[in-house]
Amino acid sequence: MPTSDSSRRTQAERRADSEQRLIQASVELIVEQGLENTSLADIGRRAGASHALVNHRFGSKDDLAARIIEVATEYYARMAEDRVGRLRGLDAVLEIGDVYLDLVVGANPLGRVHVILWSEAIANSAGRRGSQMEWDRQFRDFLTGLIQRGIDDGRIRPDVAVSETALTIVGILRGIAMQLMLDEGISLAGAKDLVRSFVLAELRPSA
Repeated sequence: MPTSDSSRRTQAERRADSEQRLIQASVELIVEQGLENTSLADIGRRAGASHALVNHRFGSKDDLAARIIEVATEYYARMAEDRVGRLRGLDAVLEIGDVYLDLVVGANPLGRVHVILWSEAIANSAGRRGSQMEWDRQFRDFLTGLIQRGIDDGRIRPDVAVSETALTIVGILRGIAMQLMLDEGISLAGAKDLVRSFVLAELRPSA
């Protein structure tokens, strides 16, 4: 019997819902105990799904990590778009720093799972490092674009080394993110101020 359009959509929706539950369970467990200490069976139990389903969806931890990075990238892009809005130049770069640190310490573990995966990827397989390298490349490219557009419209000083500055900002944010996750005594507001001070010193046009 032919499958109706409605039935096909329902199947697609069920598949999407299933993947969302598996991703959410994976992210929670990775933030709690790391990817190396999390098995596909653990994820199935947290999501209320079978080990076989988890294995069918992702196949391996490397594939799972790559998919989580994709989802986290989409999440950050949505949040950045909402927060940055019509801001341009220096104001946009400053807001991106605030967004990043807010998400890292926020209620949704999707905002900090990439930090855990990044730290584990350093000593892990080339395949897993690849997805983290892609995350960083996209983040640097995004900042590079903001900085260059700011230079073009006169809101950022023209002699900035664009790529090098983007690299430095990503490094500062990543380092502060790891410290915020390790030490709850560190002030988020103080950390944001440090980032803003660096960005202003590097990018603000001369009076």
